[in-house]
Amino acid sequence: MKIYRKLSLQYIKKNKSRSLMMLIMIIATVAFMISIDMIDISRAYDKAEVYKRTYGDYHCEYVDISKEKMQKVAKDKRVGYNDNVQNLGYLINNNNGTRVELKSFNGENDNSMKYFDRKGQILKGKIPKNNNEIVVDEISAKNLGIEGNPIGKKISFELRKSYTLPNGEEKLYSERKTFKVVGVVKRVYEGLNSEITGAEQERGISYTYGDFNGQNIIPQEALTYDIILRYANVKEEKASSLVEKVSATYNLGRMAFYPNGNYLAALSDVTFAREISNTRTSNLVLILTVILLVFNMLNIIWSEYLKEISMLRLIGSRKRDIRFMVIYQSLLLAVIGIAIGVIVGIGITGIGVNILKDSTLEIAKVKPKIHIDSGVMIKTIIISVVSIALATIVPVIKIGRVGCMESISSSSKHKNKTKQSKIGKFIQDKFGIYRYMGVRNLWLKKTRTLISILTVTLCGYLIMYTFSDMENEVNDKIRRIYYKYDIESSMGIANDPETYKIPENKIEKIKNMDAVKCANARFNGDATFIEDKNKINDYYIKYFGIDGSEKVEYENHLRFFENDDIKKVVAPYMLDNKITKDIEQKTNGYINVAVFNSFYDPTTTDTYHKIYKNLKVGDIITLGVKYHNGDKIEKRNIKVRVGAILKDDWQSYGDALQPSGLEIITSDDNMKELLGFKAYNNLIVDYKDINNVEENRKVEKYVRDNIPAALRIKQGFYNQQKEAMSQIYRESIINITLVLMIAAISIFCTVKSNIMERRKEIFTMRALGMSAKDMNSMNMYEAVTYAVLSIISGIALATYKLVKYVEWNNNAYTDFGIEHFMDFTFPYPQAIIFAVVTLATCIIAVKLANRDFKNKEISDGMRDID
Repeated sequence: MKIYRKLSLQYIKKNKSRSLMMLIMIIATVAFMISIDMIDISRAYDKAEVYKRTYGDYHCEYVDISKEKMQKVAKDKRVGYNDNVQNLGYLINNNNGTRVELKSFNGENDNSMKYFDRKGQILKGKIPKNNNEIVVDEISAKNLGIEGNPIGKKISFELRKSYTLPNGEEKLYSERKTFKVVGVVKRVYEGLNSEITGAEQERGISYTYGDFNGQNIIPQEALTYDIILRYANVKEEKASSLVEKVSATYNLGRMAFYPNGNYLAALSDVTFAREISNTRTSNLVLILTVILLVFNMLNIIWSEYLKEISMLRLIGSRKRDIRFMVIYQSLLLAVIGIAIGVIVGIGITGIGVNILKDSTLEIAKVKPKIHIDSGVMIKTIIISVVSIALATIVPVIKIGRVGCMESISSSSKHKNKTKQSKIGKFIQDKFGIYRYMGVRNLWLKKTRTLISILTVTLCGYLIMYTFSDMENEVNDKIRRIYYKYDIESSMGIANDPETYKIPENKIEKIKNMDAVKCANARFNGDATFIEDKNKINDYYIKYFGIDGSEKVEYENHLRFFENDDIKKVVAPYMLDNKITKDIEQKTNGYINVAVFNSFYDPTTTDTYHKIYKNLKVGDIITLGVKYHNGDKIEKRNIKVRVGAILKDDWQSYGDALQPSGLEIITSDDNMKELLGFKAYNNLIVDYKDINNVEENRKVEKYVRDNIPAALRIKQGFYNQQKEAMSQIYRESIINITLVLMIAAISIFCTVKSNIMERRKEIFTMRALGMSAKDMNSMNMYEAVTYAVLSIISGIALATYKLVKYVEWNNNAYTDFGIEHFMDFTFPYPQAIIFAVVTLATCIIAVKLANRDFKNKEISDGMRDID
């Protein structure tokens, strides 16, 4: 075998330009696949470490559950570490409408310091010794108005706790309590807040002694528990999948858990980065083009040495010896190309993670690291090896079939047809003999031609599919679903639904700001609906973990709109042609309401389900409201009439609240009668000009500083979408560039090989009078034919994929109540760009391949034939 290894190396040296081009493309492809995937994964890991240090490493906190359920969760085999505290309700700051959660300092496990460690927090000060002492965290101090150094201060606030009796009836405990602040809980990395990390709104939590050793602070029947835990025997990236499963096992309900959303979301990004690396379509296209390139080049190289191979067969070489030469050459390319590609890819990853590092890494003292992902490495190596192996199969089979007679035979393998085809005659008559020959040249080596065209076709698919405006259309529609206004201020986790109100003078101030087009205030409250259990969908009861043997009493959104807003925002979504006045006025003494009677299940069924089994217009339903009677809050049951029912797409295109659930909407003229007051806790703002960034930021700053609530900023979400699209475009441009290079190399080598095999024919025609201009015309038509066929097939493939993309989106969003999400739009600009790029690439490739023949003397060319 030694002699055949040497011969294989000699063929590599003899074709060093082609071999070098193959090697460079293999190195570039391997390095690109590794670096693109591992930069994303490394950045995701670094971000997860930042969130872990900032928000703690716990996975979930199940809140406000009974002691029995808490103990069952603690014993679950899926749970590793767990700790618990007593849930004592909320402390309410009536001055600004904020609230903070009140817990016991210790739980059943008496393990409180690990509880704080798990949350990435430290305690400064003392531990509460009784229920007259309290420890507050920094968010609590801010909400309660005791920022700075609160230790030693006395505070007095309302303590409120809602709870459910065994029969399903809801009760409310409320009493004013006085505490002395003895400690403060702080984050270890204080510089990282929700605005910097983009995390969810932070909870304010305070701690007192609790219900131990004969002390009590709330009624015994109101006492519930929170359990904080980490799941066992599961990769951290998969932890979020257990949050709802554990809740469902013990019928805790969807409202009974607070996952460490910031940390788990960062871990999910790691999983997402890995999944994307496995399914990136543009990478698959690049891999396919590399397979085609290696196949084409090996096919060309070994086809040019058929006589030499047949001579080896004549002197006694076996078929397996000849095949070994091809395999050895491919093996060398694979080993050298993949090894260098891996090293280059890791180097690029190192540069990428440092250049693209997030600013939060410095605050949390996290150094950017290269995370060598074994999955990416193994996947890339396997794909590369398999790609080169697939590309080698046909040349190995073909070369192995070469016989001894090839060395003494001068006959052409492809015999000329005795009669010209009708298509050929038409082209010759219309365009001339030389242009006809240019088109005919493509069919001399059909396989090489088809492969060259296919590489360009794939490039066209990437250009048209990636840069199609339909992706922007999808982003715009998604933004419309989740961000209907430029700014929306609404009650968040830190707001008390009973006392939080936006002062009217601040609403007027915002309305009068220069950048504001319109600003509307509303009231979005919470109530309960009370109904016989047999009238409610069983799936709803199970999904939300609702207790109660005979009655269902569960939370719903109670919303008040101005009548003009009802006409503009709500009426278009009413079923059965109902209009605004159907819910503006009373009927038989009952307040009329519009009802959204559906909830969306994103975990199991991915579709909508009814809440009331058979709700219809005219039905009388009972609402449990918290009525403000002077300084007291009373629970009242009030009957209202269903005046209209809303369509399912209210949840997507309407002004629905998230998450989905029963919504009761009525005129704000009815607020006083239902709640005992009239006020606003929700504000929506639209700008005059979204591009007037400086003035718009003034509005945003004023809202942030003066309205202590959760904010939804459309521009922030738009920036995230824009950055994601920019990243896709950057990666796609690299991909397209590599594919174009492969296509150009493939076309160049195919044309050059075809010309070399036809050099006797070409120089004979030159001797018979063919000019250099005619020869150039012949080759130019060959290039244009390559381009035209590639453009047609590229547009066809991209159009097909875009049509399927539209179908997929339309089918996916039907589950959101949207009957028709989007239409197909042909990407004309992208098709034109693809056509121009393809034409230029083909012409340049052919011109380069033809340059040795253009000015060569006929006599020299004739001498080169043999």
